Amino acid sequence: MDILIRNVSDEDANALEIKAKAAGADNRGAWLAQQLHSMAGIPERYAYRVMGQVGKGTLRRYSDHVNGTSSTFSNFNQDEADAMQHAENFVRRNAPGDKEKAFELLTSQFGEDQVFEIPA
Repeated sequence: MDILIRNVSDEDANALEIKAKAAGADNRGAWLAQQLHSMAGIPERYAYRVMGQVGKGTLRRYSDHVNGTSSTFSNFNQDEADAMQHAENFVRRNAPGDKEKAFELLTSQFGEDQVFEIPA
């Protein structure tokens, strides 16, 4: 598949050319394709802060390992606790689209203005 990226500054294009040559690549395009391939295989690390009716919680994906997740929360009612646990299952599985499914589940339970993405 071809991917076209527009509006790259001359400064950035030149910097990428230098990096490609330093890595021993024949050309910038081949090097960029290799970089994109590497990026596509890296699991994301992310975290959400959630504010409940009374309590608050955090859900994190902090490593590439299947058990590289954590959730902590306090003072959640049963529905809020269940939503956090279901969202953590999506985060733990980490299949394509699971990050978005976790966010959607959390926002449907807590409200869009009560779920925040934070540094992992």
